[in-house]
Amino acid sequence: METGGRSWDNYLRVEFIEKPLGPILGRTPRLVLDIGAGTSRFVQDVFPQGSHLVRIDVTRNARNQVVCTVTNLPFRDEAFDFVLAFRVLQHVPRETEALEELLRVTKGGGRVLLALANRDSWTLLGARLENPRWRRRIPYSYYRLYRREELEGRLRQRGFVHLRIWSAVFLPEAINRLPVTVAQGLIRLGVVLDRIAGRIPFLRNMGTNWVAIGVKG
Repeated sequence: METGGRSWDNYLRVEFIEKPLGPILGRTPRLVLDIGAGTSRFVQDVFPQGSHLVRIDVTRNARNQVVCTVTNLPFRDEAFDFVLAFRVLQHVPRETEALEELLRVTKGGGRVLLALANRDSWTLLGARLENPRWRRRIPYSYYRLYRREELEGRLRQRGFVHLRIWSAVFLPEAINRLPVTVAQGLIRLGVVLDRIAGRIPFLRNMGTNWVAIGVKG
């Protein structure tokens, strides 16, 4: 029986990896780096047999092989064919160093997939972040929001080519605290809303997160 947590993992896998990668998934990357992997499982089931996934985070748990920061990755230059960083850079004050380090360990022609918080989200996150009462509820000492033009400019400046960016709904893992049937219903609704919003010009750029995929030039 599928649990609420498993449903959430499936949602992330489809919306944040399978949908943006599409036919690319048919090509087997030898080494994949998942930065800020946390405790989630949705990345490990995506890539085909033959890929080796390295999971890293700033804290240790049973799933992560390496404890380090994104500004100091303990890997050689151009080690990875594919690098993922979901909702990581928005919490790193030294963003330029993080991007440079992330690209350093990516092979030339390798792909990078990012998810970052959208300043223009329909949730009005940009306005709420300035509210001290609301800000105290966020368990991060640093929280950066991005506008599309700003994000695209920074990524291209750092050397990304063949760059695609779009917004996507993001349902927080906290919904798993709800009853399983409620969590599953919200996840199905989130997927539907994401697809509908992608077809409406006014809503197209108002998802809670930007998803960006690019190639290291």
